[in-house]
Amino acid sequence: MDFQNLVEVRKNHYFNINKLNSWLQVHYNKFGSALAVKQFIGGQSNPTFVISFKNQKKLILRKKPPGILLPSAHAIEREYKVQKALEDSKVPCPKMLVICNDDAVIGTPFYLMEAVIGKVYDNILDIKDIEIRKSIYLQSVKMLASLHNVKFIKIGLGDFGKTGNYVKRQILRWEKQWHLSKQREVPEMLKIVKWLNKNIPDFDDTTLVHGDFRLGNIIYGENNRINAILDWELSTLGHPFSDLGYLIYPHYLSVGERHGLNGVDYNNENIPTVNEIIKVYCETRGIKEFDPTFYVILSMFRSISILEGVYARSVKGNASSPSAKLIGKDVIPLAKTAHKIIKSL
Repeated sequence: MDFQNLVEVRKNHYFNINKLNSWLQVHYNKFGSALAVKQFIGGQSNPTFVISFKNQKKLILRKKPPGILLPSAHAIEREYKVQKALEDSKVPCPKMLVICNDDAVIGTPFYLMEAVIGKVYDNILDIKDIEIRKSIYLQSVKMLASLHNVKFIKIGLGDFGKTGNYVKRQILRWEKQWHLSKQREVPEMLKIVKWLNKNIPDFDDTTLVHGDFRLGNIIYGENNRINAILDWELSTLGHPFSDLGYLIYPHYLSVGERHGLNGVDYNNENIPTVNEIIKVYCETRGIKEFDPTFYVILSMFRSISILEGVYARSVKGNASSPSAKLIGKDVIPLAKTAHKIIKSL
C-alpha cells in the first residue's frame, strides 16, 4: 500500500477515534490506543483509512460509506469473510484481524486488516520499466487463474453465492442497479442489455470470483512478486470468465478512454495481447481457449452501472472520493464503446 496517497479524513467520513479506541479495548486490544487516522485518496466504494498506533504500528480500516446505500452494495462483511477464508491458499490477501457490525461505534460497520507494503500500478502503462511490463501483467493473469482453481467448498465458501446461471443473474442485477442509480438517459444501455440476454454462452461454470480483478487492486512486492489482492467487495461464486473479461476490457478501449490500450503498440510497449492473455490463463487452469468477447461486453455493462452508482453518490454527497463526480464522464463513452463492439460482431 502506498502511504503517500493519504489525506486528512474527509468531513463526510469523519468518525470519533475515541469511540473506536473504546471498542478496540474490548475486541482487539493488541496495539493499545489508536493515535491518528488518515484516509486514502483513491477508491470509489468503501472508504479506507490508515490507523496509526503508539508503537508506530499501522493498520488498515475499511468501512461502509455513510448515507442510503443500494441493496447488496458495500458488503464489507463479505470482503472480510472471503479474505479470511483464503488465508492458507495460494491467493495472497491482507491478514484479516477483526470486524465490527455495530453502526454505533464509528457510524457504519468496519473491519481492520494488516497493512501490506508494495507497489500498485493502476495502469500497465504506469510501469516505467518497459522490460517488466509483460511479466507483471501475466503474473496477474496466472494469479487470477489460481483464484479460479481454488476449491471454494473446501475453504468454507460453499455458501458464498449461488451456483449456476451466474451470467443471467448478473445481467438482471446490474440492469436493476442501473435503473436505481442513473442520473441521465443512455440509449446504448438498452441495446447492450438486449444483446447480452440474446447471446448468453451455453458453457456455464462456477468458481470463486473476485469481481474487480485488475492491476489497480494488486500489490507487488520485491522482485515484482504479488504480495496481496485487494478490494474483494464484489467477490462471490460465479462464472470465472467474467473476471477475465473485466481484466482485459481495457484492451478494447481506445487510448484516452478509461485505462484504454487499444491503439498501443503492444510489441514495442511490451504489453501482452488478448490472445496471449487467454493462452496463459487457460494453460494455468488447464482448460481450452475461448472467445472472451461476450464477457468483455458483460464487464463493460457492469462497469457502466457501477460508475453511474459512484457518480450518483457524489451527487448525493456521500461518495468515498472527491473524484467521484468526474467518474460520471466515463459512463457514456464506455456505453458507446460497448455498443460499437456489438455492432461490429
